[in-house]
Amino acid sequence: MDLGFLRPLYSTDAPVASVHLDTSRHSTDSDKEIELRWRHLRQHLTRLGTDQATLHALEEAVGQGPSRSYGTHGQSLFASQGQLLDTHTLAVPPQHDHATWMPVPDPLPLVVDRGRHIPYVLVALDRVNAKIVGYTDQPTQGPALQEHPTGQTMHNLDGPLGRSGPGQRRGLGGRGSAQHAAQQMWRENTAAFAERVREAVRAVDAKIILVGGDEEAITYLRQNLGPRQLSIPIRIIAGGRGGQAAQERLHQAAEQALAEHILDEHTQALNDYQQKLAHDQAVEGTEQATHMLTEARVQTLLLTAQRQNENHLYASLTQPVPVAQDPADLGQVDHDVFTAPASALMLRSAAASGASFTELLEQDTAPAGSDHGALLRFAGNNH
Repeated sequence: MDLGFLRPLYSTDAPVASVHLDTSRHSTDSDKEIELRWRHLRQHLTRLGTDQATLHALEEAVGQGPSRSYGTHGQSLFASQGQLLDTHTLAVPPQHDHATWMPVPDPLPLVVDRGRHIPYVLVALDRVNAKIVGYTDQPTQGPALQEHPTGQTMHNLDGPLGRSGPGQRRGLGGRGSAQHAAQQMWRENTAAFAERVREAVRAVDAKIILVGGDEEAITYLRQNLGPRQLSIPIRIIAGGRGGQAAQERLHQAAEQALAEHILDEHTQALNDYQQKLAHDQAVEGTEQATHMLTEARVQTLLLTAQRQNENHLYASLTQPVPVAQDPADLGQVDHDVFTAPASALMLRSAAASGASFTELLEQDTAPAGSDHGALLRFAGNNH
């Protein structure tokens, strides 16, 4: 995952307040519940020394924007010197409400949430109609685009629609010819739908296409969306356009298919990591990961979402890339060095050096016994 979206958080040299809050709304009491959660975090931030102007900026933004929608979600907010740096709605609320006041932002819950979602296109299809919906990697914001293209029907062709089957194109006789004409029309419809799907994929930078509906129409669509047309996977799922029940099955199947696809991607990334470890193209453990970050050699930073007993590292106020377990390794004057949770400093370094991020699931850390790792830009002496 590209960490470029974190850049606004590092636009100040002043301390930053970071808030990760459950803003789920399931009843008329939700506003009061959110207010109480925020009040508890505000008191905590006050004890940490957060200035009143920054607290006010946060309070104005809590529970606003997409986080006001009904359902289960959370919110990450970042502010400094009385100004809101950025705010994001979390698709899944944090396990625990959390707030920090530090020289750097604390974005791990946001980064983990963003990494668990991918942009995709969902298609419900029959032989004449389609529904094409594009979603970005921020699902709480709703669809980025939604189209309902309609193709031709046999009513548009010369010849009546009989009770026993479709009509006939001009000059064609018999049921066989009529069936051939209908199939040709369906192919033309799905070819047009395929072009709209390609446009949707480009619009949201989709990583997968999910399709449900009429089997024959799906076959035609896949023929028009083959490897020469698109390189991303196309997965067939249950449901379609046949009424409310079919649409509900479609969305339920889409959620399951997305979860499976993300898990597959994670498994592939982990396998790649383990293979590169064996060939000195990756490192594991805090000591080696921080060393590679400091040298700007990290291509992909790997961290777990686990926050319990998180260790602290050292960094410079003025140089965002270097990070170390021992402050003496930074070579900075004392007043320029500070300490903060490892994930906050490692993500700051990764974002500053153009590295990407992949979450290490907890079960993936068991063999190595480490919650930090990195894929390297180039091999070499890693010690």
